[in-house]
Amino acid sequence: MDTWHREGGPDRKIAGFWRRLGAFAIDLVLLGIAGLILGTLLFDTFARMGVYAKLIGFAIALAYFGICNSRIGGGQTLGKRWLGVRVVDAHDQLLSLPRSLLRYVVLGVPFFANGLPLDPKLAMSSPLGYLLALVVFGGMFAIVYLYIFNRRTRQSLHDLAVGSYVERFDRAAQPVPFPIMWRGHLVVVAVLAVIALSAPAVASRFAQTRTFAGILPLYQTLSTQPHVMTAQVVRGWSSINGGNTTHYLQSSLRLDAPMTEDGGMARHIAQLMAKADPDIANEDVVVVTLVYGYDLGIASGWKKHGYSFKPGELL
Repeated sequence: MDTWHREGGPDRKIAGFWRRLGAFAIDLVLLGIAGLILGTLLFDTFARMGVYAKLIGFAIALAYFGICNSRIGGGQTLGKRWLGVRVVDAHDQLLSLPRSLLRYVVLGVPFFANGLPLDPKLAMSSPLGYLLALVVFGGMFAIVYLYIFNRRTRQSLHDLAVGSYVERFDRAAQPVPFPIMWRGHLVVVAVLAVIALSAPAVASRFAQTRTFAGILPLYQTLSTQPHVMTAQVVRGWSSINGGNTTHYLQSSLRLDAPMTEDGGMARHIAQLMAKADPDIANEDVVVVTLVYGYDLGIASGWKKHGYSFKPGELL
């Protein structure tokens, strides 16, 4: 626990790292249980929603954290209540609901936006790609950095955005001013933002290397196939216990229907991959994984089936 001393006065009890992390972990478990229950009841509905199912999860998390951390919930989620901490502003007052909702938006958006299916060409060259990189990577890096290293006030990015603090809850404590964050942390956050903004340019340079030759056209081909909502394509190699090295071309397709056992579809996809890959002669195996399921952001459930083919069987 970190405290700040005022001359001749009591200490403001800022919630320590582990207590705050523990409260957050409890809340995530509770949200995960709720998400799994909904996912069990509405598996097919969420699976067919694809990436939009995350909006459901985000809305649930926003309502939970936004309401509980506001004055309506006494500034405490269940996790915070059990571990004796609460969210307040610089004047030791509970947050209004709009302010509390904004606080969670700043925290939640980078994590829920991570993994959104965006055409690689747009991600590497458009303003949208740079914006998404800043929000996702810059946001996550800044949040984690401030959680760990801002020991004086323990304010992370979402706290700074609305001027909130997480304190040890003691009704008998005498109110004293909160400490002021070291400004050097803002410089580090700015550097992290610049690094995040460079991600699309770095990815674009990698896409032009021989290792990734043909990946972007292949991604676009697979993404337009019937029942395919999103596609991922990777080229790599593996070696077991220092033995022979196996080179592979692998795709993972998220489907809008329960077709993971459709071997014919898997072979068709593998044939498309073999025809589109200029380096197929250098691959030892083509792997196709058919995936059907949902991701709410707070919980997920998947049905998967993997298929392997020798390139010679496909040409």
